[in-house]
Amino acid sequence: MFVYVIRRLLAGIPVLIGVSLITFILMNVVPGDPVSVSFEKRADPETIARIRKEIGLDRPLPVQYVDFVWKAARGDLGKSFHNNESVSGMIGKFFPVTVRLALSAMAIALLIGIPFGILAALKKNTIIDYSATVTTLTFISAPVFWVAILAQLLFGYKLGWLPMSGYGSISHMILPALVLGSRYAASITRYTRASMLDVLNQDYVRTARAKGLQERIVIWKHALKNAMVPLVTVIGLQVGGLMTGSILTEAVFGLPGLGQLTVMGLDYRDFPVIEGTVLFTALIFVVANTVVDISYSLVDPRIRMS
Repeated sequence: MFVYVIRRLLAGIPVLIGVSLITFILMNVVPGDPVSVSFEKRADPETIARIRKEIGLDRPLPVQYVDFVWKAARGDLGKSFHNNESVSGMIGKFFPVTVRLALSAMAIALLIGIPFGILAALKKNTIIDYSATVTTLTFISAPVFWVAILAQLLFGYKLGWLPMSGYGSISHMILPALVLGSRYAASITRYTRASMLDVLNQDYVRTARAKGLQERIVIWKHALKNAMVPLVTVIGLQVGGLMTGSILTEAVFGLPGLGQLTVMGLDYRDFPVIEGTVLFTALIFVVANTVVDISYSLVDPRIRMS
């Protein structure tokens, strides 16, 4: 198992290099000089040229990229052009908020998605199944920022139950977690329903029923356990996506998370911040994929790592 984990993590290195290279190229193709953006019209061309030389932007692009990769491999993501703070420190400061949002949203998604998916599968082609399908399609199709704004207007402005934005208490996290969690709950409901329907048609389930086992035992002990195998992939990847932060959700609710940090980096053309957050995001996905593969053997003992 240990060798497998190490091998998978090493296989993620080319992915991280590819992501960093693409991000670096895009940042240098997009119009806008980070020094000019930071100073707006308050600095003369000579001052801008001097600052560009001080932060290394006058060097050839290949040299800048190799320098970034070399430092990143040692855990140094550089310093922000805008405020001269360590990018690693900024990520460490913003990321805990994203973790809280991600874990809260995923808990809501699992509590809603799995039970409703099972119920829709057991009540196939009934009003319950059709209602679940329409609801999931609605939440998946609706833009998250639109749902977030509607939730703010209804629960924050109209009813006054929850804060509309900001961060500081548990109440500030409830509305963003519900908005983000409902979207992922819709996906989990669909995958749970499809996986359960596939398992319920298997011979071993029909055999268990033919032996006279109670329906709840057939569902929870035999069907659900095997249906969870493909669900592990979906849930694992969604956790990875949530952990990297939802830029739109954090922006709408004013949460100081990783998404907000990325937006700040884009606003100021802050290359180290953008490259650092994107590389950190890719690293989380690599780790999440590895955890998903390992969890297969825990969900289904028939699967063994080699």
